Amino acid sequence: MKFTWMFAALLTLSACTYTSNMNVGTNFSSEQAAKIIKGKTTEAELVGLLGQPQIKTVINETDVKWVYSYTEGSASAQAFTMKTTSDFTTHILDILLRNGVVLNYAETHTPTNMTISTQSSVQ
Repeated sequence: MKFTWMFAALLTLSACTYTSNMNVGTNFSSEQAAKIIKGKTTEAELVGLLGQPQIKTVINETDVKWVYSYTEGSASAQAFTMKTTSDFTTHILDILLRNGVVLNYAETHTPTNMTISTQSSVQ
């Protein structure tokens, strides 16, 4: 009977998983980014399409870099095994403007998956 109780307790503890979800930044789609036309799209049109960027960097008198970024995903931790996993994706849109018009842009999607296991040892 004692063994059955201990087995049930271990089984219950091993099932305790804590999960959290996260999203940060301005969510935008590849379809929205595809509407940007090099040499034609203006700052005002970008704001109308995507809103204000998270970062604006002045490069020189004529050039400014705008960055839109969105990260979403989840992380979970299992209590008994002390195993932590995460699955995140970052979507970034870098835009170079010259005199208020898009000169060039680049869109990237970066997935990040990680698993960490912690082991304890008794000596």
